[in-house]
Amino acid sequence: MSKKLSNIVKCLILPIVVYVIFFVFSKGRFGSLPGMLAIGRQFVLYCLVGWALMHNQLMGVWDFTPGAVVALAGIIGGNIALSTNTGVAGLVVFCILSAVTLCLLTFFVFHFLKIPSMICGLGMVLIYEMLTTQLFGGTGVKLTKDITLLAKSPYCYVVLAVAGIILYILFNFTKNGANTRSLGYGQDIAMSIGVSLTKTRLKNFIIEGIFLGLAAVISSSQRGSIAPTLNMSTLSLGFDAIMGVFIGLNLVNNCNLVVGIVIGTFTMKMVSAGLIAMGLDSNLQSVAQGLFLLVFIGISSNKDAVSKYFADKKKSAEILAKIKA
Repeated sequence: MSKKLSNIVKCLILPIVVYVIFFVFSKGRFGSLPGMLAIGRQFVLYCLVGWALMHNQLMGVWDFTPGAVVALAGIIGGNIALSTNTGVAGLVVFCILSAVTLCLLTFFVFHFLKIPSMICGLGMVLIYEMLTTQLFGGTGVKLTKDITLLAKSPYCYVVLAVAGIILYILFNFTKNGANTRSLGYGQDIAMSIGVSLTKTRLKNFIIEGIFLGLAAVISSSQRGSIAPTLNMSTLSLGFDAIMGVFIGLNLVNNCNLVVGIVIGTFTMKMVSAGLIAMGLDSNLQSVAQGLFLLVFIGISSNKDAVSKYFADKKKSAEILAKIKA
């Protein structure tokens, strides 16, 4: 019990420290209740995208398409929902089906053409962004107010909670989750004992599609519309989510990866809001976010070596003290 409590404290230290730092340096402009609620509503979208990337990221697959998939799936799903007059349910179903289809297309290009995931992802981003300018006359989508319900509080948090429970079960209590972890920690060894790389990747891209479809629902509902995108402008959504996943991966020794991504994503959204509260230029905000991530991962990756260094130093001092005595 004490170990579990210790792990919880270790995981919560990061967001608490970030909150205190920005509250102090922004002189109270950051950290108010309305401000934190706004961060919470924004966090829902990025957490869904982070969860979508989780399985593939663990297996070493770099997918830069999430932002483009969210935009294109939102446009396709939103327009079909409006034309069929199926409301919120139609928006959810058609966005998910569209996102799963797009993710499966990415999977086939990446897996069967043997293209490196990073190059494949960037290429598919260009294709998906081009499609946002061509489909439905290049007008994107403008949703009616009645089907944007899921972006509002508390419905957005209900969507997040249900999605989180489903993902937790899929990752921790299914064969595919076990196979994903096996392939992530040692692909050659996992394949030698019969784990299918193709089937596992296929299932994980389907899972990614489902969660990106939910993200498309939240994104389109928050804005009320989605405009066509070009010039890789959709990459920022994926990068922001990936930073949350990185933090989650570095917290796995203290908490489950699903929970770690929640903490990591919320922390990164606090960093973004805190930098705005401090009045930093947008370019400097990107630099500061990158430095924060590098510092955190650097500390997390080297904490064992640092602990060993101080332990060895203490042991050497004790030995010297005995010799002198």
